Amino acid sequence: MRRGIAAPITRRAVRWTLLIVLTALAFRRTLADIWRGAGEGTSIGYLFVLPVLALALMLGVRRRRKPVLPIHDRETDVIVGLIGLVVALFVQRLLLPRYAPFYELFHFDVLALILFVVSGAVLLFGMRATMRYWEVWVLLLVVNPVVYRLVAVALGGGLFAYSLVMIVASAITLAYGFHRGGRRVAWVGALAVAVDCAVLATATHWIPDIRISAVLIGVVPVTAVVVCGCALVLRAPLLPAGAAPPIGGEPDDPRYVLVALAAVAVLMTVAPMPAMSGDEVAAGPPYQGTTGLVVPPGWRQTGLQNLDWPQRFFSSESTSLRQTIRTLEPNPRWDTLDRNRTAQIDLLTVRYGAELDVTPTLITYDLRYARVSNPPRSVPLGRGLVATMYSVVDERLHLTWNYLTFIWRRDAAHIQRVTVMTVDNHEPDAYFLPPEPSVAGTAAAMVALLARGVSAVTATDPEFKDADLLETLGRQLVEVQPW
Repeated sequence: MRRGIAAPITRRAVRWTLLIVLTALAFRRTLADIWRGAGEGTSIGYLFVLPVLALALMLGVRRRRKPVLPIHDRETDVIVGLIGLVVALFVQRLLLPRYAPFYELFHFDVLALILFVVSGAVLLFGMRATMRYWEVWVLLLVVNPVVYRLVAVALGGGLFAYSLVMIVASAITLAYGFHRGGRRVAWVGALAVAVDCAVLATATHWIPDIRISAVLIGVVPVTAVVVCGCALVLRAPLLPAGAAPPIGGEPDDPRYVLVALAAVAVLMTVAPMPAMSGDEVAAGPPYQGTTGLVVPPGWRQTGLQNLDWPQRFFSSESTSLRQTIRTLEPNPRWDTLDRNRTAQIDLLTVRYGAELDVTPTLITYDLRYARVSNPPRSVPLGRGLVATMYSVVDERLHLTWNYLTFIWRRDAAHIQRVTVMTVDNHEPDAYFLPPEPSVAGTAAAMVALLARGVSAVTATDPEFKDADLLETLGRQLVEVQPW
């Protein structure tokens, strides 16, 4: 009898090991990028505690005794599993490149990873055995980076919004996993949310610059303490001892299934990954604080404005500065009516380059009614810096902006994105897009991207009316700084 019991356990352990190994190999670059982002303090660090929540929920579900019909259809398992693998492959090879400029924002490769694991479980253990834990798969699919960031942005963005989403998810998951009864789960979950919010408020008060990844990772232990503490107060076990009845239906010889999984894993491995601006940041001049850039000859500064929105989206040490400059003398190449030209310089300064990847230009500015040129132009500025030039057409205001953007590292704690913008209205009171993301605008832009793709915000026939002005000004700005 012991051998009979041990054999199925051994088979399941071997198959789980193979599935985990294939997943790690297929998505090793995704896991490395998540590790990098978590180390740099971005919100993507929550993904490291998501498997812990899934495991806790799986254990809780397993201890619930539920009747299971002894119906098994291996042909259905194979069909469903293979379809799931194909969908995961399409997400990784087709959907991910389509949203390459917004890779760090949406992380569709994480969605492909989840689909790969679910499909592999169906093939290796059977669909009925896999769906026995449907709550776990729902958790993984719902709390993926796309939904997670959409909800966090809708709540206002920033440390509190991202933490609140994870607090609610962990409270519901652990309360449901280890407590029975709707009312009991509700009040235990509510108590966990209240305690987590109190701990979060205390931590941010004493450590204002605490990393968001550290907060997100600390949410789960605090929630677990509350859930277990409620069980002790009630003098009742979290769940009665027991185990789910065996379901069976798994293949006796899964070699052909492993071949399919290995083939898809190889295709995932060789799939190209989008480039990230935080990977290679050119060295810039020493950081001079929030005084703006040195204005090049032929220009004069007419305005300097400090904005506080980065402190809500990133950390208290992040800054945003808008610097307005205007030419001293008209240039006939830049204006046929001999008018002086105005340019806006937006300086977004953060601590980690990954933060700039999570907040691309489309999110920094409200471009709900605009189209951005694709592909952009590359402009060498000297000193190892290469800028990107875009054209933005606003269909509501009937204005066209040209902007040049590049990223440099001012010192070990300050990475800066410089955006130089001009508009085809050459009057002194011309309107420029403000570099302050709004909750409604950001959420609307993300939904438009998801529903219609990058084409929703892409201009296929852009006009670079100020290409010469921006190239000249960009090179002058680089050279005139105190290197």
